[in-house]
Amino acid sequence: MEKHNIFKALPQDLSQEVFEPLVKTDNVLVERIISKAHVTPQGEWYDQPRSEWVMLMQGAAKLEFIDGEVVELNVGEHLNIAAHVKHRVAWTCEEVETIWLAVHY
Repeated sequence: MEKHNIFKALPQDLSQEVFEPLVKTDNVLVERIISKAHVTPQGEWYDQPRSEWVMLMQGAAKLEFIDGEVVELNVGEHLNIAAHVKHRVAWTCEEVETIWLAVHY
């Protein structure tokens, strides 16, 4: 067995948001997402076929939903987003990397 640390080995190039699969099966994807001052482009929305549970491990972020709701996430806070609920990343911290743990199921 090989152990890893979600806070280590952060990519140097964060010119784009980074998505790293940690566990992947036919039914579940667990990934580490690393953001730093990233947002979803204006007018674009995630519309995912599976539900997604996200927890903020470091940094801070705001998610915007198609109905206008904005949810601010800080360290340790988590949220379940049902399949096909349109959402976008409205803001992520500029000072430190925002590290997400996401489970798609």
